[in-house]
Amino acid sequence: MTIDGDRYVVRSVVRALDILLVLSTQKGPVSLADLAKATGLNSSTAFRLLESLRTRGFVRQADGGSGYQLDSRVVDLGTAFLRSVSIWDYARDLADQLAESVSETANVGVLDQGQVLYIAISRGQRELGIQSQAGTRHPAYCTALGKVFLADLPWDEAEAILDAEPMARLTPTTIVDKAAMRKELETIRSRGYSVDDEERNAHVVCIAAPITDHTGQAVAAVSISGPAFRIREHGIEDLARRLTERAVETSTRMGGAAGGAKRGDGDVR
Repeated sequence: MTIDGDRYVVRSVVRALDILLVLSTQKGPVSLADLAKATGLNSSTAFRLLESLRTRGFVRQADGGSGYQLDSRVVDLGTAFLRSVSIWDYARDLADQLAESVSETANVGVLDQGQVLYIAISRGQRELGIQSQAGTRHPAYCTALGKVFLADLPWDEAEAILDAEPMARLTPTTIVDKAAMRKELETIRSRGYSVDDEERNAHVVCIAAPITDHTGQAVAAVSISGPAFRIREHGIEDLARRLTERAVETSTRMGGAAGGAKRGDGDVR
């Protein structure tokens, strides 16, 4: 691994961090020889760095001396980082940047008491946008943001939210049947984004993607909404790709799983 030529960079610190990064990608112990090879260090240098990290509680020798692995002080650093970040800190900037890039309305929401709470809304450059305000709440079943959260939950938890209040038919395309909704949630989990296809408001289409934490849980969601004819002109799949890329970037920035990993695998549980 190379080190940038910044005169303020302490090479030994960078090399120690390189070792921690290598260990963070492995599920089990890594031998001294493999660590030295992965970091481009000679074995004696790698050993000294490992011993320094060990004395501070960042690495430990595996049982039987078969190699090295991360120790508990790394968890302390990760926990401190997670305490320092919040989607509330990023929501407004995220909505503004997304709205500017697609010239449509962008929304950021969280699931609160079974409903979607919109915490940031930014309108694009075009006049015909979606009129709503931050602090607005909407049911989960008929919104793209809400369906992202429902798809992230085990089915019994999602079903409890759906049963909490009637699934009213707000437009001809509103999903009001639980079996149909379960199938919809399975599709969302599979493709990584949801679409409100004129389900809450006629002539309005919304696309949403999850923002995940380090466990892969959806802690927030971000969406693009606009008049149906214009969203379809943009191309739903193209907008969904751009949206999910931004959601993954935000997830990673907040310490979430790289690649927007979701909890569990397969269909809605």
